Amino acid sequence: MKPGSNTFKYENRLAKSVVTKGGMTASEALSAAQQAVEQVRDPTIAEIDANLKEIYALGEQLKTAGVFDEAGLQEIYICANRVVAMGGVFGLAELGQAAYSLCELVSRFQTLERFHGQMVQVHLDGLRLLRNPGDHPAAIREQVLAGLRQLATSVV
Repeated sequence: MKPGSNTFKYENRLAKSVVTKGGMTASEALSAAQQAVEQVRDPTIAEIDANLKEIYALGEQLKTAGVFDEAGLQEIYICANRVVAMGGVFGLAELGQAAYSLCELVSRFQTLERFHGQMVQVHLDGLRLLRNPGDHPAAIREQVLAGLRQLATSVV
């Protein structure tokens, strides 16, 4: 700052470093990010499938028992929440939305301390359908999601 001056010039050292030291362009950064995502695609899809398998197994246990099972519902919630967290990054956003709806349903069951096995089964069927979204038209997938949301919010 010059003596007697009320203004000063701010220097962004990071921006200057990127510009003067050969930093990457936006397209290079995007490409690097896409490569990083691709490196974790297969293990993440495998993790999504493992969580779905666990949800299906727990759903069968709840169906067989036919009673409110806090621990089983909590485990379904945890697994479904993992699917929500991972699904959208790898082109499974609708699967993530269905898993979110299942989380909402479970949360409502836990709050009310009651359970309707058929509602869980409908969500499991929705998850199965939406795991392979390319096998079904977009209109059908949207109807499934709308139905799951409606079902979850009907528990009051």
